[in-house]
Amino acid sequence: MLDSTKDLLYIVLSLAVLWFTIFLCWLLYQAARILRNANNIIESITEKLELITDAMHFVKEKVDKMSGVMGIMNSAVGELAEKFIMGKLTKKFQAKVARKKRAK
Repeated sequence: MLDSTKDLLYIVLSLAVLWFTIFLCWLLYQAARILRNANNIIESITEKLELITDAMHFVKEKVDKMSGVMGIMNSAVGELAEKFIMGKLTKKFQAKVARKKRAK
């Protein structure tokens, strides 16, 4: 079978090429798994960022709607407080004027 050392060299070289090929296939498989995992992570992050963006738009819309309502409420409460305070001040002023008239 082995007539010379050259035959042994060819057998050893063929085994080395076989193992190198197996190693390269394994390395390619591991690289593909890593890339697939990275792709899954990126997709997951993208979904979460879309959810966060949607939530922020929802909150912004609610705040915008509430600011319109709060403007109306602010003016209504301001007018009510002005009437109440002005009413009390007017009554106090009228009472003071009445006391001064009686004192004269």
